[in-house]
Amino acid sequence: MNRSFKAIATKCLLASLLVVVASQLIGPLAFALDDTSLLGSEPQSLQDLFESEFAVLRIQGDQAKVAGVGFVIQQSPIRILTCYHVVSEGTEPNEGSVTYAIARRTEATNEIDVRKAIVSWLKIKRILFKPEYDMAVLEIDPQINEGIAEKLHLKESKPLTLSFDSSQRSIGSPVTWLTTAAQGDLTLTPRLFTGSVVANYVADERYSYQSNSGNIAQQMIPGARMLEVDKLFIPGASGSPILNSHTRQVIGYVHGYRTFALNSNVEVTEDVEIGEESAFRKEKLKYKPPLMTSVSLGIDLRTAEGYLAKEGYVAK
Repeated sequence: MNRSFKAIATKCLLASLLVVVASQLIGPLAFALDDTSLLGSEPQSLQDLFESEFAVLRIQGDQAKVAGVGFVIQQSPIRILTCYHVVSEGTEPNEGSVTYAIARRTEATNEIDVRKAIVSWLKIKRILFKPEYDMAVLEIDPQINEGIAEKLHLKESKPLTLSFDSSQRSIGSPVTWLTTAAQGDLTLTPRLFTGSVVANYVADERYSYQSNSGNIAQQMIPGARMLEVDKLFIPGASGSPILNSHTRQVIGYVHGYRTFALNSNVEVTEDVEIGEESAFRKEKLKYKPPLMTSVSLGIDLRTAEGYLAKEGYVAK
C-alpha cells in the first residue's frame, strides 16, 4: 500500500469516526444535520452566529424547559427576536407564574459528554409581543446579573444582518439555521442544519399558541409571507434565524411545521378483534393507511419589514 493511499484511507476513517460521534450526540436528528458544514470555510461567521443566538427557557416554579430560540437584532440596548408562541404565556414585565430567560452552554461547549455541560441563564427584562407576525422582542439588561452576562458573552453578541432582498429567498436558495435548543433538552448542544427554500408565498397563516391563562388559542397572520424549507424543523427550534447560506444574512425565522396525511391508495388487510358483548371474533378489516408528511414553515422577515424598519432594527 503506497503512502498516498494510506493518507486517503486515514482521512476516510477519521471522517467516519466524526459521523459516528455526531450521530451519538444528536440521535434521531442526524438525518437533518449537514455535518460537513460544521467544518466549513467560514468558522468566524459561524462563531458570530453562535454568539448571537440564545435558547429561550420557560420557567415555572422550580421547573425549566427549552421553549425555543432567539437571536440578537440590536446591541444597545440588547434586543432579541423570537416567536410569539415561544413566550406567549408570559407578561410584558416578565413577571407572574411563568417567566422566561435566555440561556446558553457557557462551559464545556466542546465537550462531547453533555453531562459535563454547564448552562447559564439570565432573566429577560421585558417582552414586547407582536402576535400578528408570530414575533416577540426580548429586551435584555446585563445589569440584572453582570457575572452571568459576561459568561453569556453578551458584549460579543452582535446583531445579525437582516435581509429583505427577494433574490435571497428565491426557490432553490440554500439556507442555514443553527439551533442551540431542542424541546426538553437543557444541554443546549449547538446543531447546525442546512437545506433549501422549496416554496415562498403569501397566505393568511393561522397558528396555535398557549395563552397566559393556560388555554390553547388561535392567531391569524393576515398576508404572511411564508418560506417552506426541505428539512424538518425540530420541536424547540422556533425562533431560530433562517440565513441565506451564501450571504449569511437573515431572511426569516423558524415558525414551525405542518403535518398532514397523504392517501397512500395501498389497501391493507389485517385481522382485528371486534368485541361482541363477552365474546370476541376475528374479522378481516380492509383499510388504506395514510402516509404522513411534514412541511417546515418559516416566517419571511418581509412579513414584519415595516415594523422592523420603524423600530430601527433595519438600517434606513
